[in-house]
Amino acid sequence: MISVSDAWLSKLGYARDEVIGRRSSEFLTPESREYAITDVLPGFFRTGRIDDVEYQMVCKDGRVIDVLLSAVLDDNSPGVGVSLAVITDVTALKTAERQLTLSEARYRELVESQSELVSLASPEGELRFVNHAYARRYGRLPHEMVGRSLFDFVPEEGRAAVAEHLKQVCGVDRSVENENQVVLPNGQTRWMAWTNRALTDAEGRVTAIHSVGRDIDERVAVERRLQESEARYRLLADNSTDMILLVGRDGKRTYSSPACVALLGYEPEEMLQIRTKDAIHPDDIGFLADRQAYIDDEATTFRYRMRHKDGSYVWVESVSRAIAAEPGQLPQRLVVVRDIQQRLAAEQRLKESEARYRLLADHGTDMVFQLDLDLVRRYVSPACREILGYAPEELTGIKSVSMVHPEDAVGVTLAFQSLLSGHVDRHSIINRFRHRDGHWIWVEAQLKTLKDPQTGQPSGIIGTLRDISARKAIEDQLQDANRRLQALAEQDGLTGLANRRSFDNALSREHGRARRDKKCLGLLMIDVDWFKSFNDRYGHPAGDECLKRIGAAIKNTVCRPSDVVARYGGEEFAVLLPDTDEIGTASIAERIRQAVFHLAIEHEASPKHVATISVGAVSLAEGGPAEPEALLRNADQALYRAKDNGRNTVVRGSHLAPHGPPG
Repeated sequence: MISVSDAWLSKLGYARDEVIGRRSSEFLTPESREYAITDVLPGFFRTGRIDDVEYQMVCKDGRVIDVLLSAVLDDNSPGVGVSLAVITDVTALKTAERQLTLSEARYRELVESQSELVSLASPEGELRFVNHAYARRYGRLPHEMVGRSLFDFVPEEGRAAVAEHLKQVCGVDRSVENENQVVLPNGQTRWMAWTNRALTDAEGRVTAIHSVGRDIDERVAVERRLQESEARYRLLADNSTDMILLVGRDGKRTYSSPACVALLGYEPEEMLQIRTKDAIHPDDIGFLADRQAYIDDEATTFRYRMRHKDGSYVWVESVSRAIAAEPGQLPQRLVVVRDIQQRLAAEQRLKESEARYRLLADHGTDMVFQLDLDLVRRYVSPACREILGYAPEELTGIKSVSMVHPEDAVGVTLAFQSLLSGHVDRHSIINRFRHRDGHWIWVEAQLKTLKDPQTGQPSGIIGTLRDISARKAIEDQLQDANRRLQALAEQDGLTGLANRRSFDNALSREHGRARRDKKCLGLLMIDVDWFKSFNDRYGHPAGDECLKRIGAAIKNTVCRPSDVVARYGGEEFAVLLPDTDEIGTASIAERIRQAVFHLAIEHEASPKHVATISVGAVSLAEGGPAEPEALLRNADQALYRAKDNGRNTVVRGSHLAPHGPPG
């Protein structure tokens, strides 16, 4: 570098002696330096000119700024060729674009499930996916739409235009907005506005078209007339290069760069003849006159509207500064003018996007919150007052888990970590949260990872939270009722013991476990002796009381929690004894027989004059019957044998040969 302007030094923060003699590439970021050497300089040396190349430069204080660089190569200079370059700081534009991208990403998280029609179609128009709103518009279910052509729902006269839009999306544009009519199931047509974007694979081939539509039937006539009117008078100057002017103290321009053609439609010669008051919007002339000065070398930035040759006005930003006059000449100003239409539009869309985001969050009944990577709340919607009793500012700036119930804190933290680690994009959690008045409420939170649009890495969490205390109470009551019903379904209503269904399930379960683990399993079948005569003599109420007392005696004699005592039917009881061999089973059976005998329940029809029982006792040893029914039959046979032996006795099944019940 052999010469740099004061503006260059001011922008990057260097002194002149720190720059002269160094390579210009030294002030680029590594990425921009590689891009310049590999892609830009070969063409520059070949053509002698470059326009609006985007670079990133590193200031002396370490800041990185975005610039546009234009340069020409002077081959006529003596010795080595000399290039003249002009850079323009576009950091503000780039920052606004990044903020817009981030804001729109957040906004999409809130509105992605709204009522717009969303579809995914092949480049030929075959529908691959539609949301429920899309399907409802045509009176169908989503799966009924898949495989259909979107042209099936477009009037015949509009299909060619729709086909052309698809062709544009799949071509250079890759993003096209269009309006067309659709045919509803009742035969009516309505106007829809669509935003269509091409989805591409790694090689850049279009694989699908993503479309979002909304109904504009009631507004389309007015909107289309407005669009036609504006199209006749509005010209856009997108991506225009900077216009460089030299302006004398008298306000006359002495030089205009060719960029004025793209910016304002004037040839350079025409630009020199236009008076300042004719080039500036009337509302901005006074503003500029009050601020323009030549008092020092400080650069001054203005934002105003300039008149285009077609009569429209273009918002521009100019950087103006005085330059030293040549001997015998009047001082001049160097003015660099840049089109900022895109920046203003981006800033306006950013404001509108933020406004929509706030509108949805501030007026929803669910509490909307946003966490940073440290799980600190950066935003809480006003709904927190109704749900938690806190004002938004009381919850902002503190850790999200600080008010979670201690028993739920670990689970909530793990859910947050799974989102921020990228393992999942969405998570739903239910936990308790401390209300302002101190009591705990049950809440349900729907969580979604926020991602940096530039890097794709998690940048935080956005979520909604609602009070489900009432729902949780109902669920708890329902679970409690189900538990009680389950208990009633497995319990004998008279004795409170397990019923036959419950016992059969336990027998099947324990029999399988005993065979698998090669354990013993004892089984007792018990019958009340002469019970029909008892009922005939004392009546059924007394018979019921007798069964209840005998059932209680059996239950009290069998002590282990794993043992199962059941009323098997009528006056018959059954006892299941896990891990009990033949001797142990017989011993317990005898204790039960004695316990019932000692109840001394009066029974005049019994030879013993008190109620007694007969017991069949069997035990499953290793290699026993493969089916639980066989064990049950063996116990029944033992019980019948006890009846044959005079009742009030215990008979072991191992002493039996199979035979039927007594007559």
